[in-house]
Amino acid sequence: MGLVLALVAAGCGGGGGGGGGRLSKSEYEHRLGSDSQAIRNAFRPLSQQPSSLAELASDLKVAQQKLRAAADDLDRATPPKDVEKDNDTLVTGLRKLAAELESLRSAAAKKNPQLVQKALADLRGSRALVDARRATDDMKKKGYKLGGFGG
Repeated sequence: MGLVLALVAAGCGGGGGGGGGRLSKSEYEHRLGSDSQAIRNAFRPLSQQPSSLAELASDLKVAQQKLRAAADDLDRATPPKDVEKDNDTLVTGLRKLAAELESLRSAAAKKNPQLVQKALADLRGSRALVDARRATDDMKKKGYKLGGFGG
């Protein structure tokens, strides 16, 4: 299950506070770092072999909630103008990834190892991860420090 953590760490990041005016670069970087840490913490159990598929399903449910919470947090933010589009792409990617993890969570909840393997294989080709990675790579090119986002 370490693959799931690696996939997420490579594509994602994450958040803090809410609403308000346009964030400065440093405020936005801090927000990304906070959200990224929350996601990493949620996915940490997935870096080790779960004791059961039921445990995997439970861990994935928490991870999905953290991905959605980070997406919501970043969606509420008004990022610096130069990364506005990247932020929107990242938010969409986090939400899509949370949705894509549902097939893995469902397979684990059904205690079906074959479905789990298929879901993992499908995640390797995740468009959400590719898009999120592209957004974070673009932010890095613009000089942003992303914390855990962008690998």
